[in-house]
Amino acid sequence: MTHTNQGHDSHSGTPAGTLAETPSTSPASANLTHVRSPVPVILLTGYLGAGKTSVLNNLLRHPSARVGVIVNDFGELNIDAGLISNQVNEPVAISGGCICCLTDAGGLEDALAAMAAPKHQLDAIVVEASGFAEPLTLARLVSRWGRGRFRLGGVIDVIDACEHFSTVDQGGIPPLRYAVATLVLVNKLDLIPPNQRDAHISKIRDRVHSRNPRAHVVSTVLGRIDPHLLFDGSPEPNTQTATTSAGETSPANPEWQQTELPLHDLFMASYRERDEARLASIDAPAHDHTHAHSVTVEVPGAVNAEVVLDFLEDLPPGAYRAKGFVTVPTGRGTQAFVVQAVGPNVFASRAKDTVAGSALVVIGADLDEHTAEVATRTALTELPADGPASPGLERLRTLVRLHS
Repeated sequence: MTHTNQGHDSHSGTPAGTLAETPSTSPASANLTHVRSPVPVILLTGYLGAGKTSVLNNLLRHPSARVGVIVNDFGELNIDAGLISNQVNEPVAISGGCICCLTDAGGLEDALAAMAAPKHQLDAIVVEASGFAEPLTLARLVSRWGRGRFRLGGVIDVIDACEHFSTVDQGGIPPLRYAVATLVLVNKLDLIPPNQRDAHISKIRDRVHSRNPRAHVVSTVLGRIDPHLLFDGSPEPNTQTATTSAGETSPANPEWQQTELPLHDLFMASYRERDEARLASIDAPAHDHTHAHSVTVEVPGAVNAEVVLDFLEDLPPGAYRAKGFVTVPTGRGTQAFVVQAVGPNVFASRAKDTVAGSALVVIGADLDEHTAEVATRTALTELPADGPASPGLERLRTLVRLHS
């Protein structure tokens, strides 16, 4: 089924639900939300019972994001209905069992294309794959189908901390699924005795990194992770009003649509209370979950495309993703591009909006903020706008052609 989550907390500056302690440096506060780019498609994979649906339900509680969700019909659906405030047109059915096995354009590709339509203004699309899905195959399909409409926004592989080594990774060569994962969530950590947790996580991390050194491995309880680590929220609503010719007042930003309040707030409060009660029952802190941290660097001029791309292909320690826009000298003026990076995957597109200068945001759970800021400032090496074409310009244009 295909749904849209449209959640905004308009009553306070503090996000509702599980994001109450998100740092003020959250990427949602970065002044880059006006730059449009293909919708990121986040693949949520994991063996049966690992906790994919718990992770999905937590992602849907992002207070200021419009998130499309595609789940396949294989198995029982268990998404909290109260988090779905409306649907994109009619639900799009994904049939045929495991979605990665669909070979025609009438299945997953059409569902993704429909949801990525600009009219829906989605911040991200999450595909919850079957426990039998092959992440590498699914990632390749999404990348091949994107064509400027959507892009691969990361592959999350959810691991059952208790059962993983008896089901998925039984020794020998590390599973191939590690190779494509950008983020590995070690879930159900509360079921591991406290004095064994660090060693258990280290064992999993070593196995993952022996196959994929660039994968991020973090632990979770009840699938709780800060959605800002994975995608951005929509701009906050403009609360100022304008006076019409008839003397009436109307929102200064008419494009923003109020969500279903206060019903949505009641659902959010209910889920927050439920989670806090469950965490209390296992003696875990109410806000015991991974937070996203970010660094934003802006410069007023054009930059060196070669240096930026080198930076995006090798992000600073602890960085999971980066986004931004760059203005690049072409020898005949400048050209603006939107750039994105998630793990080893780098994407670029021509900016559809008028932008001035260049800016990058780097986001990660274990981000070394000082190192990241220094590296980001170095990456935004300025060049004269009226000078010769920037080194790396053709490399950047090749990326654009590759994903368009």
